[in-house]
Amino acid sequence: MNIIIYFLVTILVLIISKKLNLFMDYPTQRKNHTLPTPQIGGIILFILLAIYSKNSIFILLLLLLFGILDDMIKLSYKQKFVFEFLIAVYFVWKHKLTLFGYQNIFTDIFAIVWIVAFFNGINMIDGFNGLSTGVSIIYFSTIGKFDISLMYLPIFIFNFYGKLFMGESGVLITGYLLLSSILKMENEMVFLTIFFGYPFYEVVASFTRRILSKENPFIADRKHLHHILHEKMGSAFLGISYLLAYTLTLFPRNYVSIIYYLSISLFIFFIHFKLTKEK
Repeated sequence: MNIIIYFLVTILVLIISKKLNLFMDYPTQRKNHTLPTPQIGGIILFILLAIYSKNSIFILLLLLLFGILDDMIKLSYKQKFVFEFLIAVYFVWKHKLTLFGYQNIFTDIFAIVWIVAFFNGINMIDGFNGLSTGVSIIYFSTIGKFDISLMYLPIFIFNFYGKLFMGESGVLITGYLLLSSILKMENEMVFLTIFFGYPFYEVVASFTRRILSKENPFIADRKHLHHILHEKMGSAFLGISYLLAYTLTLFPRNYVSIIYYLSISLFIFFIHFKLTKEK
């Protein structure tokens, strides 16, 4: 029964957005779409979570409003960093994240940076229809949050076909939900980094590649892994991205997994960086 409501809410918000021309994302040179598209993923999630979830409505509302503001006026990366920093401080205050089993003021500082990087990673993989929504469903399903996975299902379907986008509010709410869910089960940042290995790869790879290319590491571009793979493989790259994200969630909870993850990441980065130089 709930899944029917999820679809109905998604369709209703989509119709209202198009009818009133609200929350629309207009095509630019940096974007893949050619028609104005509603950025309403966060609005849909907020409505559904307000009805069915026990998450703090106040925090979800803050994430929603800031995301909508960013979508409307395009905030600078510095302004977004400040907001993500505050979110990170909240998580570190609420949860005791550890690094190699240690928890102190230094690991808390690292955790703040780690959480900001995590949110940016989720944002980076939201650059192609069906990518971030599909990966999010994989993550929620892997940790047993099937109720949330089903909330994402109609959003994923409409996003896959380019009928709606997550928008910054959708990305922020997704990041918040993922962290809130998994930190109840795991608080070791080493293993969390491997679990969320795909978005973390994008963060580290993007900074490294831009620095090596003598570019501003904070300025967005169209050289992310999904951009490059899409040029080479078309939409078939989505299956590879889903498989990569899912495979990394299966890595055992031991420090040997660090070697596996770093080896895979370096191999991918070598190919990724080489292809960006051919553009």
